[in-house]
Amino acid sequence: MSVFMAKFNSKLAFIGSGNMGSAIIRGFISYGGVSASSIYVFDKEKTNYDSLQKLGVIAVDTVEAAILDADFIFLCVKPQIVSSVVKDCCAADSYQRSSVFVSIAASVPISLICKCAGGDVPVIRTMPNTPMLIGEGAIAICKNDLVDNKRFANVCRLFSSIAVVSVMEESMMNPVISVSGSSPAYVYYFIKSILDEALDQGFTQEQALPLIVGTVIGAARMVENADCSIDELIRRVCSPKGTTLEAMNVLQEEHFADIIGHAMRACNKRAEEISTELQS
Repeated sequence: MSVFMAKFNSKLAFIGSGNMGSAIIRGFISYGGVSASSIYVFDKEKTNYDSLQKLGVIAVDTVEAAILDADFIFLCVKPQIVSSVVKDCCAADSYQRSSVFVSIAASVPISLICKCAGGDVPVIRTMPNTPMLIGEGAIAICKNDLVDNKRFANVCRLFSSIAVVSVMEESMMNPVISVSGSSPAYVYYFIKSILDEALDQGFTQEQALPLIVGTVIGAARMVENADCSIDELIRRVCSPKGTTLEAMNVLQEEHFADIIGHAMRACNKRAEEISTELQS
């Protein structure tokens, strides 16, 4: 994903410059072929302004200045304030209805952004995850009909410089939160659980953690590159009457897969609740 791409000439406005917004900006500059001087940022919290300005990004004091002549307006704010941010953008004298809103806010439907804009406007909705902070993320993406294919392809190309991109229908954008948006936390918890048991067995963290992380990364690469099913990969590790088989038997007896499924369904339920709350 760290492959330099051709120059990207559009002006990008970022509303919000928190961890995710800043990571996207840095990735686009480093790997997406975006000139720092074509990125304008507005944030009520100026915490990251200094570091972004050192990159050459234009940090401004008003929404109006940020979105002036912007081809794309990135909404990098919490879901609860997307509505007010979109209204602020559309109330600005500099706003152009041809500008494409690109939202990274979880559970915020395209219809809500259009409603806050006072009518249908071009919108791209995304669901990134936190590994994007190190350029190793995954992002789900969709659009409405007012976004032409060329502009959509350009945004997909930009995100592909810092993440695996999956294009899908908007109906899947809430469920995908449980698949890729929230799932880094499941993996962190799995790693922590192995580490905690390793410490109980007498290992130090310095001994155990690199082994665990290396194993998780390696196993994921095996899945990515395998010429067989995941079930077959599991079978190949589980020698008859061996140690791994004993461990897998416990995971199955304790309904490990059911627990993961239950957690994902709970995640989906909450995503739908948030969508409903935002639109009420």
